[in-house]
Amino acid sequence: MSDNDFRHDPATIEKAKKLYLEYESIATVAKSTGLKHSTISYHVNKKNGWREERNLLKADLLGKVAESRRGAFAQMTLDSVTIIQKCLAAMANSENPPTPHEAKKVTEILEALDRITRLDDGAPTEIVAEKPFAIEHITTIVQSDPFHLEAPYDKDHEPDQ
Repeated sequence: MSDNDFRHDPATIEKAKKLYLEYESIATVAKSTGLKHSTISYHVNKKNGWREERNLLKADLLGKVAESRRGAFAQMTLDSVTIIQKCLAAMANSENPPTPHEAKKVTEILEALDRITRLDDGAPTEIVAEKPFAIEHITTIVQSDPFHLEAPYDKDHEPDQ
């Protein structure tokens, strides 16, 4: 510890620290407490000083916010699932068939649930590539096309190889 730690009233230093931890600038803290800018800077920048403490408090606060959001999101998810279950049950038990719009919405819900289930299982959530056709399969498809006309063979116009 240096002489600087003992030059000032401990209550004033605590007030300065409190202000700094409340995100006041060094200049504002100095003006509010009557301490020199250099004194505040010393306490802010020293090893294990106020800056490090403020960063730890900030990280803790951000962690609490993130945890709160996760909890809120989990509750919203549960509420949404409950609503969807009630809506689907009402549609399934209705004497009137669902409208095309309602049927489309049900399909979208099922697709979303499928993606969520796949994501939870670590499986792909989208089709990323189509399986390529074998040449024989493509030839069969083209030959079975009733509009396909095979061009006559022309020796003078062979494709370049």
